[in-house]
Amino acid sequence: MWRLRDYTGEDRWTVADAESGDLESIVAVVLEDGEYSGAFEEVIECPVGDLLILDRVFLSRPWRGFGLGPVFAAEAVRRLSGGCCAVAAEPGMAEWPEDRDEVTGAYRAAAKGKIAALWESIGFHVFQDGVQLLDTSLREPADLLRQRREDLQELSAAYQAHLDGRTTVKPRTGVTFPARAQLPAQHEPPHRPDPGPQTVEERGDGLAAATSLAEFKQRCASSGWSHSDRTIALTAAERATHDTDLRELAAQVGGVYFGLRDAWADALTFPGRRFDLRPFRQNPAALGPLASVWVYGSNLDGRYQGRSHAVGGACQHSRFLNPDTQRMTLAQLVELDSFWEWNGPSCAFCDGWSGQRLTAIQHAHYLSAPVDLRG
Repeated sequence: MWRLRDYTGEDRWTVADAESGDLESIVAVVLEDGEYSGAFEEVIECPVGDLLILDRVFLSRPWRGFGLGPVFAAEAVRRLSGGCCAVAAEPGMAEWPEDRDEVTGAYRAAAKGKIAALWESIGFHVFQDGVQLLDTSLREPADLLRQRREDLQELSAAYQAHLDGRTTVKPRTGVTFPARAQLPAQHEPPHRPDPGPQTVEERGDGLAAATSLAEFKQRCASSGWSHSDRTIALTAAERATHDTDLRELAAQVGGVYFGLRDAWADALTFPGRRFDLRPFRQNPAALGPLASVWVYGSNLDGRYQGRSHAVGGACQHSRFLNPDTQRMTLAQLVELDSFWEWNGPSCAFCDGWSGQRLTAIQHAHYLSAPVDLRG
């Protein structure tokens, strides 16, 4: 992957061309007179920032055909696209078969089509002249990444069952596992006993606090974050209650890996886009126990120039909790007219705020009150 800086002091096309013809062909489609083209600015929501280029993805031959490429590419994009307005790719053949005579025009077109479909499964869309673009400000790439992670988990469970000789449902990818001897010995997972019942991931609306800590523990257990960082974050998460000022706890996790910080915030809060506030704005008295829910945002009352954003990983522009993060109750936010004005400080992607996860009573009221109001 390559990162083309927005402002380098040098001509960006020249920089790309000096590196490789593949990069040049992508940049030539995206830029016009050294700036992002008009067509690019039309399809990208916020065309300001660097451009990340997905050049090539390689997998060792024994691991091909399992749908792993898009998963790993999406994970790389997730970690490397901060400050980038888009990711660009030009699907094509990275390797050639031993018999070059097989590579006809139809062969290349078919290969390119298959690769393009793989990139579409993680959020890329056709742009121009064979180039695909992924808009980093949209929710779609994050939603698709979660789906690909689920695919990978199913694939892993099915493969482990295959090695153990147990009967299992085939993963959604529909692949057939090769015999054990055909896979590289150094990559074979060790035999493990059946771990028994696992923590069930929350399948609801993501608002309730009931399973958020269990989710976070499970996520930490399967991550590559350091043991010390995980201990710090888990300890801080366990101390949180519905009325804790999360800004104070956030100071304890300020030094851990940034991905872990976002995961910590996501475990304790929810982005405003998940919460339907419309019925309560029409009738604030109906908030009931929801009135005391704590709300966080970078600029809730429009004190600073620019939009307000949620905390954690809610959108590309989300902010991490810190002493400058604004905090108020949900009842106060509902009554804050300046926040709801057409040109107010609300972000279109995360709705500009995050709420502290709901208690069982608050969540039950949320599920019932909107129905009553609409009825």
